[in-house]
Amino acid sequence: MLSQRIQRYWDDWLNRRIKRAHSVVLNQSRIFIFPSRAGLGFCLLLLLMLLLAINYQNNLVFGLTFWLFSLLLVAIFHTYANLSGLQLQAAGVAPVYAGDSARFELLLDGRGRARHALALAWRGQALDTVWLEAEQPLRVSLSLRVEQRGLYQPPRLRLESHFPLGLIRAWTWVALDWRCLVYPAPRWAGELPPSPGDTQDEHSAAMPWGDDFAGFHPYQPGDPLRRANWKAYAKEQPLMIKEYSQSMETEILLDWDLLEGLSVEQRLSGLCAWALDCERKQLPYALRLPGIAVALGRGDAHVAEVLRHLALYGEDSETENGAAAKRRQQ
Repeated sequence: MLSQRIQRYWDDWLNRRIKRAHSVVLNQSRIFIFPSRAGLGFCLLLLLMLLLAINYQNNLVFGLTFWLFSLLLVAIFHTYANLSGLQLQAAGVAPVYAGDSARFELLLDGRGRARHALALAWRGQALDTVWLEAEQPLRVSLSLRVEQRGLYQPPRLRLESHFPLGLIRAWTWVALDWRCLVYPAPRWAGELPPSPGDTQDEHSAAMPWGDDFAGFHPYQPGDPLRRANWKAYAKEQPLMIKEYSQSMETEILLDWDLLEGLSVEQRLSGLCAWALDCERKQLPYALRLPGIAVALGRGDAHVAEVLRHLALYGEDSETENGAAAKRRQQ
């Protein structure tokens, strides 16, 4: 309980000191510096050497102690300079499905200076070390598992350096303005809903129900009898089957109400699985959610629109604009 309260105070203080931004340049107000574990041991050693020199009045030990202390001071400046002026920029992130790992692209720019042994990590993860040349920026990909759908903003990113001697630790916590669109995890909810042509009776099937009537062809085994020209067949003419350039038999309506009895997230996951299956089979499909309707279509742009509506369903207007929001209670 106490640790959670301290963590909350620390996060609030960080939010005031280092605000979320698309691009951050590190300066003295954003860099924290303190001796590392090795540095604390080194300081303890210097203290013992100083006491030893005072006790025995040994000039050689005095000289060695102050020389090592000056080395520590120089290390402080070099460690700070390794982070000072470094620019971090959110380069982009591709949409993912809930439960998958999102890859956040980070652009590091040394602004004309080489940067050595930069360690990057999300909170609770192991550090990855990169080296930055002076000539060109470095693009780094950082993975983070995302569990919930919606518009996700990652936590603060930790950047630290122990260069050059490992005695001093300089670090910062930056909040970059990444926004990752997280689709519902696709989970199969049963067979695809029937098309309008699958639910018509024989009387309605005798009527034109496709987009464009394209003529007749002789009946062949396996042809749907609901599209047969029964009037002509009743006059003892050959059995003919109606053809349409775009049959409603391949037009699927992914309706929210078809998954009645399931929770909100289960419905969204089922509709997501259906949309991906329709796209794989190249079937035109439409989407209907409470208050949302997506017209019939298919292709990359269409599936992206459908999945975006599924991902953001239930989010308020603030989330639509890119800010994190509380998830709809089921």
